[in-house]
Parts: sequence; structure tokens; C-alpha cells
Amino acid sequence: MLLITVDSGNLLSCSEQEQVDRLAELTVTSRADIYTMDVADNDICFYPSRAGTTASGEPMDALLAEGHDPYGDFIGRLKEAGIAVVPNFRMNDHHGSPRQWTEWEREHKEWSLGRDTGAWKSYQKVGDHGWREVGDLRQMDFAVEAVRERRLGILREIAARYTLDGLMLDFGRSAPFFREPKQEKAGYMTQFVRAVRSMLDETGEKRGQHLMLAAAVPWDIEYCIEEGLDIKAWVDEGLLSYLCPGEWYFVDYNLPYSDWVALAEGSGCKVYPMLMSSVSSSDAVTPGKRVWLGDGFEEFDSPKISALVESAYSQGVDGIMFYNLHASSFGSRLYEHLRDLIDPARIPSTTRHYFYARRPKYMPTEYFSFGLPDGYAPGEVEAFTPFELNEAEDEFSYEFLFGSRLGSATAAFQFKLRDLGDGDEVDVSMNGGTVSADSLDFHRCQPPNGPEFRYAVWRSALGASHLKVGKNVLAVRLAGRDLERTAPIQVGEFEITVAPDEG
Repeated sequence: MLLITVDSGNLLSCSEQEQVDRLAELTVTSRADIYTMDVADNDICFYPSRAGTTASGEPMDALLAEGHDPYGDFIGRLKEAGIAVVPNFRMNDHHGSPRQWTEWEREHKEWSLGRDTGAWKSYQKVGDHGWREVGDLRQMDFAVEAVRERRLGILREIAARYTLDGLMLDFGRSAPFFREPKQEKAGYMTQFVRAVRSMLDETGEKRGQHLMLAAAVPWDIEYCIEEGLDIKAWVDEGLLSYLCPGEWYFVDYNLPYSDWVALAEGSGCKVYPMLMSSVSSSDAVTPGKRVWLGDGFEEFDSPKISALVESAYSQGVDGIMFYNLHASSFGSRLYEHLRDLIDPARIPSTTRHYFYARRPKYMPTEYFSFGLPDGYAPGEVEAFTPFELNEAEDEFSYEFLFGSRLGSATAAFQFKLRDLGDGDEVDVSMNGGTVSADSLDFHRCQPPNGPEFRYAVWRSALGASHLKVGKNVLAVRLAGRDLERTAPIQVGEFEITVAPDEG
């Protein structure tokens, strides 16, 4: 199964009908089984709404003023091409913008989680990146019945208005849904999901079809439980057609989808992991700590997609969902190849590029994931903190997931060591076996906002004796210290590129 989910940006930017038509044409080339686009973000609806707040201030306003329904036109074109349409509803994500705090929400502050939006001065301080302040906004409290009814009314309106094939509840960017104690209030969200399922059943019965209900959720099951999302209860009750666990800011090659497969086992709920369409931005840093690899790795290309899909399949998933793989950005160069890229029979004959840039740690908001400038949230980017080696015998280990059955194929392994001294001696092992460097090349880097530094690139060739499908352990030890080195050695990213299996 191939699924594509995008936010509302594509249609919102269309001011002419020809743009909507072109967007639909590009989207159809993907041959996706299910296509999803935001139709409402919390209280803001991207169509003339009576149940919620109609979006305004967008180029799409011109089409709405002329009596067009861009979302309806788009759905019609996709369904003509045989693509199922499952509109997306963002559950509590204000995207960090005070503009998304609607009049209705402001009128009912007592139903919110009780935190102010923050001063506009603070918002302006970070320029165009106010969306990183997600945690500072007044998300609504789903323990309040009136909040659940307002959201359900919007979903009921969407289901009545459009010839959809289902709905997806997007719990992304992990906005809080409850006040503390959150976990004890999980029943309220289960009530809401149950109500949406009942509404879809009633709508589908009138139309003579079964309407799907999906959920996009944080990949960390324990995090979901702590936030009051009892997803196992939703699955056990048969409320969901499919689950899309994932990460909202960048792809991660190390996510435990097998936990979700086990959670859904024996139910009718499918698992389609959510793969973000950006790798790891070069500004995903704290001051002085960059993602250093570069060399074009940031492009979301076929080798990276093949590696992600291969790893997901090795964990037993039922298909793949790409998130924010916008037709306007990726359609002309990537959409027509997606079917081949997710075909498990074709993957061994392709190049796969695995990239490990972080420790697996769920980051609930951009605020925590990237950190903000000028001293915001110090120390809150733990997942991206490089490993450090300073004194002799310092060592770290890194556990990672790998999906390739190498057989006769080879894999090129490389990583970078910042500030490695000429007299430093480094030992590397993979799953307990020694890995020797085939080359160790030194380079210099001048970051845009930091001092120049030197780094070394460690390269080794790996085979089936080094790597296995599933969990692997990389260990790096400083066997000898360069006494003239003054800064710790920093190690932050690892690459494995698998060559096509010629056999």
C-alpha cells in the first residue's frame, strides 16, 4: 500500500483554478492507494464552514470568493483516477502561530490548557520561526465535552460535504491534549475516537460504503500513553482501519515500527509507518553543534527512500505512508517512481542509503527538537547531541536498526569525527567484531555561524558478517589520546550505503 499525506499548503497557495488542476494532475502520477490532505487544522477549516472557523488570508480566498471549492475539486480529480481520499484533521496543533488561535478558542480560554500564547514580542523575536513555539500556545483540553463536540461537529461537516473514503486524525507535533494527570484522562480521547467512528459508520451506511478511520501518531508508544492516547484501546475496539506512527520533522532510520505491528497484531488495523520527506536539516543544531555530513545527503532521494522502506518492511509493516511529500515539490521528479521504490521485490536491486543522525528520542515539538536561538531551551536537543570522546578509554555505543540482507552485496560505512587529533587512536567495532578503517581523511569546515573546525571521515567496507537485519550495535572507543588536543572529539552521524545485489 502506498499512502501520501500532505498539509494544507498546496491548496492554500492556489489562487486560480488552473493551479488546482495542475496540482491534481501531478498528484495522480503517484498512483497512490490513499491520498490525504489537511482539510482542517483544529478549528480552522479550508472550506466555507459553519461548524468551525473558515480560513482566511490565503491565496485560496480568491477561489472561494468566486464560488469554487478547491478541496472538493481536488477530491473529485483524485477519485476519478481511482485514488481513495482520506482527509486529514489536525487534532490540536496550532503550528506555533498566534494566527491559528481562533476567535472561538479565545472566547473559551477556560476550556484551554491554560497557557498563554506568549507576547507578540517573543513571537517576533524568532522571526518567521514562531511555529517552533508550539508548546507555548493555548491548545484546547479534550477532557472538556464542549471541545470534543466542537471538533466532532467539524468532522461531521467534512464527512457530509465531501465524497471521502474516510478520515485521518492527526495527533502530530504532539500538542498536549489534556491537563495533568494526562494519562488518567485517556478515556476522554477514546470517547472522541469512538464518536468519530460511529459518525463515519452512520455516514457510510447512507452511502453504502465503509469509511476508514486512521490515526497519525507519535512513534513512541510510551509517549502516547503518557499523553493520554490509549491507542491499544482504539485498536482492540476495532475503531481504526490503519495507524501511521512516525516523526514529524525529519525521517529517522531507527524507529521501532515492530512495536506497532505487535500492538495491531490480530486486529483489522494495518500499520503504515509515516516517513517524513526531509532528511535532517543543517540547522537542526544547538550553537556550535551542526549536522556536519552534507555532501548532498539532505536531498530526499531514491536511495534514502529505498533504505527507509526496506527497514520498515523488515519490521513487518503493511505499507508505506509519505508525509509532506508535496506534489508541487516532489511530483515532477519523484511521484512516478514511488510505486517502484516501495516494491519489496525491486529494493535489493537498488542502492540504499541509510543515515543515522540522532539518538532515538521522541521530540514533541520543533521547540524541543531544534532548539531556539538566543538561549531558548538550553540543553533541550538531547537527541542531536553528538557523542563525545575525550580521555583515553572513553567509549560509546550506538544501537541502530538495519533492514538489508546483504548476502553478496557490500555496504560502505562512514562517519565523521570532529576535532580528531593527529595523535588520537580510535577503535571501532560492529556487533562485537573489529572494523578497521579503509581510509581516514581530514578536512576543514567553516560553518556559517561558528568557528572553523577540522574533522576526519572514517570509511570502511562492511559485509554480511558485520551487519544483520534488525538491531546492530556500533561501538567507538578512544584507545589513545592526543595530548595536544584541547577539545573533545565529537561524533554525530553514521552512514551506510548498500550497493545493489547483482545476484
